[in-house]
Amino acid sequence: MPYCPKCGNEVPSDAKFCTNCGATLGAVTPTPAPTPSGYVPPSPLADLGSRIIAGIVDYIIIGIIAAILSVFLLAPMMVVAPWSMMDGFGWGWFGGMFGVVAVMWLLWLIYFTYFEGTSGQTIGKKLVNVRVMKLNGSRCDFGSALVRNILRIIDHLPFLYILGIILIAATEKRQRLGDMLANTIVVKT
Repeated sequence: MPYCPKCGNEVPSDAKFCTNCGATLGAVTPTPAPTPSGYVPPSPLADLGSRIIAGIVDYIIIGIIAAILSVFLLAPMMVVAPWSMMDGFGWGWFGGMFGVVAVMWLLWLIYFTYFEGTSGQTIGKKLVNVRVMKLNGSRCDFGSALVRNILRIIDHLPFLYILGIILIAATEKRQRLGDMLANTIVVKT
C-alpha cells in the first residue's frame, strides 16, 4: 500500500487526498522494501548526514535564543550581585552559572519537544527534509517527543553526541536511544 509523502501514513492507491493530514496526493510513494528482519518503515529512513546537519542548525538557533535570553537574565544579575556568577549555587536569579545551564537545558527541551510534537519537524529537520514519526507510521505526539528529547542527555554521552551517532549508524531502524524508548523513527519527507 502507498504512503502519503507529507505525513507518512498509508493511503489507498486511488486516493486523491490523505485521510490523515488532507495533503493532495499527486504521486504517492511506493511501499519501501522490508529490511532483513521484516520491518518496513513508513517512509525511507533519514540518513545520518541529514540528521547531523539538522542538529547543527537547531543548536545554532537555540544558541542564538539563549544568547538573547542571557542578556535579559544575566545582565540584571551582574548589576545586582556580580559575585553570584562565580558561585555555581549563588543567590542570583537562577543560581548563577548552574541556573544558566538549567535554563539552557529547559530551552532546548521546549524547542525540540514543541516542534517535534506538533509537526514532527524542527526548523533544522524541515531544512533538510526529514521528520520524526512513530514506528507505526502515525505522527509524533507530545508524549513521544518529550521522551525522545529527555533522553538526548544520554545520547550526548560521552560528548558531542557520540553515543547517539553510534546508535543511529548501528541500528537497523537508525534509532538513537531516545527514538528506541519513544518508539519513533526519523524519515525523509
